[in-house]
Amino acid sequence: MKKIEIVWCQLLFEVLEKRQTRFQIQELASKLGISLSTVHHSLINLRQMGAIEMGGNGGQIIDTEKILMHWANNRKLDTDIVFRGKVCGQVTEVEGLLPAGSILGAYSAVVSWYKEAPADYSTVYVYHSNANKVIERFKGEEGDETELVVLQLDKRLPLRGETTSLGHTFVDLWNIKDWMTKDFIKRIRQEIDEVLS
Repeated sequence: MKKIEIVWCQLLFEVLEKRQTRFQIQELASKLGISLSTVHHSLINLRQMGAIEMGGNGGQIIDTEKILMHWANNRKLDTDIVFRGKVCGQVTEVEGLLPAGSILGAYSAVVSWYKEAPADYSTVYVYHSNANKVIERFKGEEGDETELVVLQLDKRLPLRGETTSLGHTFVDLWNIKDWMTKDFIKRIRQEIDEVLS
């Protein structure tokens, strides 16, 4: 994931998870371990489209929807995939066998939050800072029941417990081609709309 995307993810996390619309550039750079110039660069398009307003040393998020859709349309999910393959077991079994440090994404994140799946799914998306731990866990467990997609986790990304954040999950689902993503996105939209109303 590009550094500018990590900034966008953090901004969305601040609004959608913490209900904070104001931010300081210096604080963002320090918290994320990203240079000030990269943070400034990540804000250029957001400023031009009216998603944020800048003043002095900080800024304010004006249109969260624009940030969300800008990131969704610029995300290249495939570039973060370390492993994709079929394994034995139903999705719930696979999710339960993930090693410590695994962060559920996409469908599994939604089910974790709302305790139900808006539609059937057969792919588990999981982030891990040491992706090989997940790959090793399922070595020799090849099958044809569940697709396992392992993505590299950047430790700077904000998390929602043991899942990707609300904005991050929306953006990843937006970039998955499966037919059922619409139902999962629709469920997430309900929460996003409640926060932003």
